Amino acid sequence: MEAVIGSALMAVARRGLTDRIVTSAGRVVTATICGVVAAVLVTASVGCAATALWIWEVPRIGPAGAPLVVAGALLVACLAALALARHALRPRRTPSSSDAAAAALLAEATRVFKENKSTVLMAAFIAGMDAGRKGR
Repeated sequence: MEAVIGSALMAVARRGLTDRIVTSAGRVVTATICGVVAAVLVTASVGCAATALWIWEVPRIGPAGAPLVVAGALLVACLAALALARHALRPRRTPSSSDAAAAALLAEATRVFKENKSTVLMAAFIAGMDAGRKGR
């Protein structure tokens, strides 16, 4: 009996998580599409900036120096992006509390059920009788 009630409580707790996952999935898809569009636009912008820098540098340092300046600028941007990616991928110190909260809820519900079995069963019986009466 305890396993059935535990399973029911876990199902109720997980249903709330499922609703949040469905809501979050739409946001993730939208964010992914926007990220792809932004990546394409940033690539085009970097290409235009590199071309402009190249054209601007050719009269000053010659046809051999301009590509070196552009390559150096792109290398600096690449190193900055790698440092940002490394920082973003660093693990966070805060653990996820959703599984711990569901386990704590299940443990508390099991404890309360063990202490008040007769009261819980009587309340379930009365609720069932009331639901059956309202259905007629």
